[in-house]
Amino acid sequence: MYIVDDPLLALITRFMGDSQNVAVSDTEFMIRQINAIEDYVGQFPDSERDKRAIEWIAAHAREYRRQWQKKTIAQTLVKVRCLDCPLTGAHSSLHCEIHTFWLSLLQHYIADDISSQEYVESTLKLLSRYKDRLKVGVARNRLKLATPQLEVA
Repeated sequence: MYIVDDPLLALITRFMGDSQNVAVSDTEFMIRQINAIEDYVGQFPDSERDKRAIEWIAAHAREYRRQWQKKTIAQTLVKVRCLDCPLTGAHSSLHCEIHTFWLSLLQHYIADDISSQEYVESTLKLLSRYKDRLKVGVARNRLKLATPQLEVA
């Protein structure tokens, strides 16, 4: 699925969702949108339907696609597991603490409860809060312990 309407959502998809393997096609979206248009124009006489379809597309198509993308990405990313996260450990839960909090932020962003700036700031705060427990933080701490401190003479 190619996302152009929301740059942040496109970035999230590429980073977390492996957009090459997202099992949702643009064809599915088009079929759903055509069905929505047909439902809308069905209330009008045959002579007005083409005109009404064009009006619907002009008024609603962009927002319809944006909402569909958000919903689809959220449904896809809920199934993604943090494969390299040290916090998953032996837990049987699907998501680590960070991923659980991140999904909550994503849901707020998708529901338009927070802006893209608020989403990014909150995500960075989340990662900062857990940075010492992340794989990179663990490796950094091990390196510090293994490297003898240089004494200045």
